[in-house]
Amino acid sequence: MMKEIALTIGRHEITSPITNEVVTESFFGRIVEDPLNVSEHMKTVRTHLKGVPLDVTIVVYVTGLTPLFQAVFAAWLDRNCNVPATLDLHQGRLVFAHYDRDAETYVFRDALTGKAIHQVFFFRTTRWEPTEKPKSS
Repeated sequence: MMKEIALTIGRHEITSPITNEVVTESFFGRIVEDPLNVSEHMKTVRTHLKGVPLDVTIVVYVTGLTPLFQAVFAAWLDRNCNVPATLDLHQGRLVFAHYDRDAETYVFRDALTGKAIHQVFFFRTTRWEPTEKPKSS
């Protein structure tokens, strides 16, 4: 299963090269208060990921603001480790989608290995949708 999420909303219109649909879900809004408060942003990410099964591949469209990028990565690691202080991970995968200006599309990289993930990977998986819409904060 797969879930696509933008890091922030409104900085760029993001059309998924996987589904050809506009990505409308994001971890953060257009304006981010105190962008360097990574620990607080990690809480936002954890809240957003509540209810998402641990075996879901999460594709994050990177839109800038490096501290938010760090917050997503750190919160995902914290969430997906079986026991604190270990690196025994669940089957879920974190993938960062970086925009390639030359190719005018997104390229996908595994967050843990940095290796390229080809679009064909996503066609073998299904989109995960919550059974209930998350409440806005």
